Amino acid sequence: MAVFFAVALAALARRQPFFMKNGFYLLVAYYASQRFVWEFLKPYAAVIGPLNLFQVLCLALIAYGVVMIGRERRFEPAAA
Repeated sequence: MAVFFAVALAALARRQPFFMKNGFYLLVAYYASQRFVWEFLKPYAAVIGPLNLFQVLCLALIAYGVVMIGRERRFEPAAA
């Protein structure tokens, strides 16, 4: 999360349009990705295949971030 924070500060300082619009969704996807990996180290019962409940939720959050970023890009007006 410290790496994401540093990148976010740099992007905000430069006022990058993509990060200004999608920073929250990037944060959600990054956090969920990191948490997904960490959950393999915890002894929770599997729910779907080898995945536990928290990993399934992380996959849903990653999908949410990706869909919302894609949705934002799809509805941007075309440059004239």
